[in-house]
Amino acid sequence: MQREQRARVFNVSGPYAVGKDTILNALLSKYHGRVYRVRTLTTRPVSAEADPSYEHVSFDQMRERTANGEWIVNYQLSGRTAYATNLLEIRAAIDDGLVCIHSIYAGRNGAGQLREAFGAELYSIGLLPADGNIDEQLAVLRDRLVGRSRDDPAAVDARLKHQIEPLKYVLENPLVCGPEGGLRVFDRVLVNSDLDRTVETVVQVFDETVLEAQ
Repeated sequence: MQREQRARVFNVSGPYAVGKDTILNALLSKYHGRVYRVRTLTTRPVSAEADPSYEHVSFDQMRERTANGEWIVNYQLSGRTAYATNLLEIRAAIDDGLVCIHSIYAGRNGAGQLREAFGAELYSIGLLPADGNIDEQLAVLRDRLVGRSRDDPAAVDARLKHQIEPLKYVLENPLVCGPEGGLRVFDRVLVNSDLDRTVETVVQVFDETVLEAQ
């Protein structure tokens, strides 16, 4: 896509275990002081040390905090977990001259709404674990989850069940209406078959679409 303005928000979306946080942490480390990692409210348990950009709240607190309408809220795992992104937080960081980096849910009530809110100010990457159809994508995700040895087979199956929707959304990459008109949700879709190489590619894209435009 030929961009007529610089990106001020940089997003990476995709299914669970596809490498999103590793990529954003690489950007945060390399461009420390120039980028801002957007915080995420969530009802799932989080560790302040392991997930410093996530804040745990109860469902009641989530409803109270997001009641003003300046949030993107989505529900995952059949509604058992909620996530929220504060649009005012992003705009404040932009006003301070920072580039916001974020990872939001790969779905209509996530990456789609982020595109609608920021249009061409947003550069958004859709990240997939492999080439191919949904079944091939899920097979690669299964191998990665099993390789982590963190979950039993039933837990792996449960996680994979909820990755079908974000995989389909990235593959479809629909048009949505941003401030400038119709835009694809994702400017680019990448396959993360080699994490080191993918990090290098995303850093290069960031340089070209954000830093060189400033």
